[in-house]
Amino acid sequence: MSEAVIVEVEASEGRSKKLLLIGAVVILLVAAAAAWFFFLRGGGDEVVPEAVDGAIVTLEPLTTTLGVSQPSHARVSLAIVLTEDADPTVIDGRKALLQDALLQEIAVMDADQLRSADGSAQLRAALTEDAKTIWGDDVVRRVLLTELLVK
Repeated sequence: MSEAVIVEVEASEGRSKKLLLIGAVVILLVAAAAAWFFFLRGGGDEVVPEAVDGAIVTLEPLTTTLGVSQPSHARVSLAIVLTEDADPTVIDGRKALLQDALLQEIAVMDADQLRSADGSAQLRAALTEDAKTIWGDDVVRRVLLTELLVK
């Protein structure tokens, strides 16, 4: 009879260890899900709407001279991507300000720099900031280079 009691005690210890292990795994999974929900997902009820492009306004191309020692010519066309709710007619009266900013930005670049991917990206970023200064963040999303010809 003593052998039967020992086997029963060992079997119940094995079951309780399994139950304890399963319980620990369930608790870890619940904790991980809660951590993901509150910390990695953002944790708040606030929903940030995704910005949507609105109308695109194109500007007339500009041609200018680059450099002094070996002059080159650049022809650049721009387009302004507006926010979804912006009225395109707001741009009309101040286009010349962005064209002036374009000439100022190009004046400090040489032909090789302007031709490079980094140079055109820098120009695009600078002009976007200039446009947002002129019209505001609530009107301008970004500026596009629609033509860039350097000879």
